[in-house]
Amino acid sequence: MLDYPNSYYIESLDRDLIHHPSLSDIDSCDLCIIGGGFTGLSTAIEASKKGLKVILLEQNKIAWGASGRNGGQIGPDISNGVESLEKKYGFEVVKNLWNLSLDAVRLIDERIEEFKISCDKKLGNLTVATNKSKLLDFEHEIEYFQNKLDYHQTRILSKAEVSEAVGSERYYGGHLFEQGGHIHPLKYALGLADAAKMLNVDIYENTKAIKISEERNHAEIRTAKGIVKAKNVALCCNAYLEEIDLGIKNRIMPIINYMIATKPLNQELQKTVIPSDYCVSDTNFDLNYYRLSADKRMIFGGGVSYSLKHSEVLAKKTEKRMLKVFPNLHNEKAEYIWGGYVGITLNRVPDIGQSSRRIYYAHGFSGHGVALTGIAGRVIANSIYSDEKGVLETFEKIKHRNFPGGRLFKMPLLVIISTLQRMTDIFNA
Repeated sequence: MLDYPNSYYIESLDRDLIHHPSLSDIDSCDLCIIGGGFTGLSTAIEASKKGLKVILLEQNKIAWGASGRNGGQIGPDISNGVESLEKKYGFEVVKNLWNLSLDAVRLIDERIEEFKISCDKKLGNLTVATNKSKLLDFEHEIEYFQNKLDYHQTRILSKAEVSEAVGSERYYGGHLFEQGGHIHPLKYALGLADAAKMLNVDIYENTKAIKISEERNHAEIRTAKGIVKAKNVALCCNAYLEEIDLGIKNRIMPIINYMIATKPLNQELQKTVIPSDYCVSDTNFDLNYYRLSADKRMIFGGGVSYSLKHSEVLAKKTEKRMLKVFPNLHNEKAEYIWGGYVGITLNRVPDIGQSSRRIYYAHGFSGHGVALTGIAGRVIANSIYSDEKGVLETFEKIKHRNFPGGRLFKMPLLVIISTLQRMTDIFNA
C-alpha cells in the first residue's frame, strides 16, 4: 500500500495493486491524458473505444488524489441546484445539463456492469435540511424537477422519515434522490484503470508532466525522463493542476477536505445509525456528508481548510462534527483520518472546455465529481474523435470567472466569504 496516503479506502482493498511503469522514452499518440483519476480514466476508456491511441500520465499513483479518497456519493446534479442557472443561460442549457447529470449517474452502473467492477455500490442519496427554510427550498426544487424537468425519481421526506432513515433528530426533512447512491471510490477507480489497460491504454505512473508546448502538427508534453508527442491533450488534473496552467488555473480553487472512518459498528448501533444505508449530506455551506461502508463503518466528511495546510486540529473537528449528528457514536472513535484536495469553481459548476486547438480540460467538479467526471471524459473523447464540440458547447456556455484576488489574495477572500456563510448557517439553524 506504499505510495498511497493512508485512508480506510486503501486499507480495505480486496485486490492487489497494479504498478504501472514511469515514462522514460519518447512516444507518440492521438491523445495524451494528464491525470489518473476518475476524469482521466474515463476519458481514456472513451477515447480508446473509438480507436484512438491513448497515453495517460499520472504524477503519483492511479487515483492517488480525490478520486481515491472522496465520500463516494453519487447524485444527479450539476451544481448546487440547476434552477439558479436558468436565469443566466436559459432553460435549454439547464435541461441539457440536467440530462447529462442523469447520464452520468447511469454511466457508473453501465461501467460496473461492463467491466465487472466490484465497488460496494448502494442505492439512495439523501440531502437533509438543517433548518426550515432549507426544507421549503426542497419543496420548490421538487416542483421544478417534476413540472419543468419531467423528473420524478425524487421525493421529500418528512422530519420523522429522515429521523428513521438517518438515525438523527437534527434535521427538518430531506430530499431523496432514488437513483443516487454511493460506492467505494478507490475500488471503482482501480476498476476503471483495469478497463483502460484492457482497452490498450498506456498508463504511466510517477510521471509528472512538466511542460506542454503546442507545435504545428502536435502538442509536446515533457516529463522528467520522457516526451510524449500527441495530436491532442486532455488536462484532467483538477485540484492538482499545479504548474500546468494554460490560462485556466485561476478558475478553480483547491481546498482541503477531511474524512474519518470508525471501526465497524456493533449490531445494536447498526439498527439505529443510517438503517436505510443511504448516503447523506446536509445543507450547510461547509456541509457534512456521510454513509456506512460495506463493513458498516461510519465514513464521515466535513472539515474544510482553505489554507492548503493539513491540520490535525481540523481532522479532530471532523470527528466532533460526527458526534453532533450521532451522539450515540461517542465510544466509536475514528480509526482512520485522512484529507485531500478538492477543486471548486466560483459558481460550483464543473469547468469543462477547450483552451486551444489541441488542448481540452475538465476540472472544478465542486463535490459532484464521482458521477460528473465520467460524463466529462465521454464529452472530451467525443469532441476529439468527431472534431465537433457537440455537448462540449453546452458546458462552454457556462461562464467561469477567476477567483477574485489573483494567486496571492484569492485564498484570504474565500476564507472571509466562507466565514460569513458559516455565520448565516448558525443563525438560521
